[in-house]
Amino acid sequence: MTDTPPSSRQRAWMFTALGDPDLLMPKDIPLRSLATMSRRTWIQAEPGDAPGPLRHSLTAEGRAALLTVAKLNALLSAEDTGRITSTVAWPTLESLLREGLAVRITAHGQPGTADDPAYISALGRRLAGLPAVDERPASELLIAELTARGIEAFVQDDEEGNSHVVHRSPGFEAGFWRILGPGLGNSANHPAWMHDGWYGFVDDGGDCPSLPVRDLTGRDCVADSARAADALAVLLAARTPAPATSHAPGAPQ
Repeated sequence: MTDTPPSSRQRAWMFTALGDPDLLMPKDIPLRSLATMSRRTWIQAEPGDAPGPLRHSLTAEGRAALLTVAKLNALLSAEDTGRITSTVAWPTLESLLREGLAVRITAHGQPGTADDPAYISALGRRLAGLPAVDERPASELLIAELTARGIEAFVQDDEEGNSHVVHRSPGFEAGFWRILGPGLGNSANHPAWMHDGWYGFVDDGGDCPSLPVRDLTGRDCVADSARAADALAVLLAARTPAPATSHAPGAPQ
């Protein structure tokens, strides 16, 4: 995005700043290098009263200097799910992966291999100016909602990489997961931004209904987890015996 691209050392410093919450450049960069990057408007001095060397932060021009047109288009043209399209040229994709602007992720939300699709990383989103996403495991959000309703739950994994959020009590079991697709299994530990609805299943003494908690209209994992937790709370309350009513001696029975 600039006629004079950053050198390899400058890129390393600028990528470090990109990962900093305040976009601050690393300390101890040679003054000559700071002057060069400042002259090219890639960085700017940050005001501060603290003693010590003046700090610099990465500018919008600096972020643009880290991208080629091909890389920027690859990031901006990603699908709504964050998945980078398969039409991106191999050298461009490999460069995005090498620089941490994209990552390969399995359907279960785990680090992938060359056979798995590539998605924009948090760093890539920041560089391309795309909104940040929730990277917490979806199971964490659901368990938090269940805990807030007094329902104990935990994550259960199997040998095939499937995971479920499970609640158990005497004679009762409930599980929640994301259906990955035919032959792909299930997941509860995928990142929240990959979420597309919980599926709920109940075993109540041999009676095995499904819980109507899946919402295919959106990808809000927090709202979907709250909906799933509410559904289970209602079901548990309905099967809890009402407390016995005490009667005073001589009172009508």
